[in-house]
Amino acid sequence: MKKIIIILISLGILCVVGYIGCDYQEQQITKLEDKIHFLKEETVPLRFKIIEKNEDKITFLLKFYEQDENKEAFISDTITLKGQELSFDFYVVPVKDVKNNRQIKIAFPYKIFTNKIPAKNGKLLFNYYNEHGFPQVFNNANADTSFINIMTELFAKIKSGKTEEIENIYGSMVQDIYKLNEFSEGHIYQIIIHSKGGIEIKENIE
Repeated sequence: MKKIIIILISLGILCVVGYIGCDYQEQQITKLEDKIHFLKEETVPLRFKIIEKNEDKITFLLKFYEQDENKEAFISDTITLKGQELSFDFYVVPVKDVKNNRQIKIAFPYKIFTNKIPAKNGKLLFNYYNEHGFPQVFNNANADTSFINIMTELFAKIKSGKTEEIENIYGSMVQDIYKLNEFSEGHIYQIIIHSKGGIEIKENIE
């Protein structure tokens, strides 16, 4: 009888903790809704340049950017992967912009993989823009302490794989198709995040 009572108490505690956790997450998203209005309708967190591309591998220079215009990349890396079809995977979180009565899609760069490297074994991107826990690709002149703290908590859940705790989160991918040969050597491309939804890759023409 004592064992049954202990089990029931434990289950009750778990339910309460789970409820509090979900409620807390909802509160954080609500707070983010009040801060999200300054994010731009289009942002370019990533640019990459194809250095070499052949039947066996693809080498490219990857750069990460903050949201303010005319900013230099805050980090870059030259990466070589087996394969020819380059794919970029993102986690997308829909958040309501209360001030402007619209919904904004927040996209976190997640992985890069190819036709020879499955998504589960792809190259993780989090460490490139992890600035003391804050996702630096969302930094801009209007970011205040509250926004930084909320985005840091949201980013922590994504990095730790606790995506089930984030309401309506989903994955989105953009890629090259080798037969179309869209990504060419010597060319620079930018990944554009549309706040209303959608991620696309365009050649960076200056």
